[in-house]
Amino acid sequence: DGACNYIARMNSEDTSQPPTSGEWTMNCAGNYQPQFLILLEVTTTGTLSTTMQGAGTTSTTGTTRAPVFYAPKSLMLSGACAYKRAMNGLTYDLAGTSADGWPFYKAKGVDEYIYHDADCDGAGINTVAMWV
Repeated sequence: DGACNYIARMNSEDTSQPPTSGEWTMNCAGNYQPQFLILLEVTTTGTLSTTMQGAGTTSTTGTTRAPVFYAPKSLMLSGACAYKRAMNGLTYDLAGTSADGWPFYKAKGVDEYIYHDADCDGAGINTVAMWV
């Protein structure tokens, strides 16, 4: 439809996992503004930690395998603007992989998602890939 509708986005070609911290562009009461968001990994013991990001492609005897990456099972969001403060503390669980094979997350109890979109506005390859 030519429009990319999102609550927050961060431009990134790294599809292995959402950035654990950084400046996102967030829709706060209809105004898009820079907002420093943190996504902390929630471990099975209930503790929070940051994770190392990275993706690599390996080649064996002339064949290429899919990128190897670590996708945390659960992430907790903090740093949302006052207008979206209800999102602070939401836990996003790994819900599966997209058609491109990259992880996506769904918030517990609400219909909010975190996923990578290589072509959010449908304009084609000239657009910037992003986490939304």
